[in-house]
Amino acid sequence: MGEPAVDAAGAEKQPRYVAIKDSIFEDIREGRLKPGDQTPSEAELVETFKVSRMTANRALRELQSAGVVVRRAGRGSFVAEPRPIGQLIEIRNIAEEVRGRGHAYRGARHL
Repeated sequence: MGEPAVDAAGAEKQPRYVAIKDSIFEDIREGRLKPGDQTPSEAELVETFKVSRMTANRALRELQSAGVVVRRAGRGSFVAEPRPIGQLIEIRNIAEEVRGRGHAYRGARHL
């Protein structure tokens, strides 16, 4: 691969699709976009960021792959509901569990 793109000051430039993703992430983080809200369309992203439609599409596809947005054909892209971090577990009463298996439960002895 070639050298990374740099701006006039010599700083590395990020790809435009990353800038679009970062912008949408920031809008979500700052509360400007909430779960269920429609994100800017590809056409709006093309106009705002002065990029090709392919670049806007890539940003939205990557956000979809990351579970950040849900894309609906003919309707647009929407902020996804947050995914749970872990699985819910059931904590059962040990006495009920033991009795449910047909055994006697004597309980804890306190000294």
